Amino acid sequence: MKLFAGRLPADAAASLTTHLGRRPQVLAWGRSTDGVLVALHDRLAVMDADGWRDVPWHDVLSGGWDGEARSLHWVRLSSGEHVDVPLTEPGSLPEVFRERVESTFLVTQVIRPAPGHSITITARRNLMDADAPVLWTAHPARGVRMDDPATLAFAEAELARLRAEYAF
Repeated sequence: MKLFAGRLPADAAASLTTHLGRRPQVLAWGRSTDGVLVALHDRLAVMDADGWRDVPWHDVLSGGWDGEARSLHWVRLSSGEHVDVPLTEPGSLPEVFRERVESTFLVTQVIRPAPGHSITITARRNLMDADAPVLWTAHPARGVRMDDPATLAFAEAELARLRAEYAF
């Protein structure tokens, strides 16, 4: 992947400062076909023709860089929205994206409610609000039905056990 040198363009930096209400500390940025993506400590700021929108790192359920398609993609935990942004100049954004998402994880535990089935329980911190409670979630693997009473009961019991064990 070719890295490019330079600061965030002045117009984007000024616009982002206005959006945030403070001067941003940019970790990395990349140029998309119609804007920029900026990795900050607590969020990914995305600017396109519609303006700025924020993606808190703890709200990225999954995602990453597709080098072949030259695009950064993610799924939002809060909405299930799938986002795919082609980047003309990725810079170090793909690496920083991965590091920032991973930095939100405090606990990751795979549980098995039945042979061949798994559910991943995670505890994540909100980098945008240090006082926010830890976010605990359970994500079933493909084919696992959380509406099955036995599976749901198992997941809830394991979630309660892990919350008590880690006591965040």
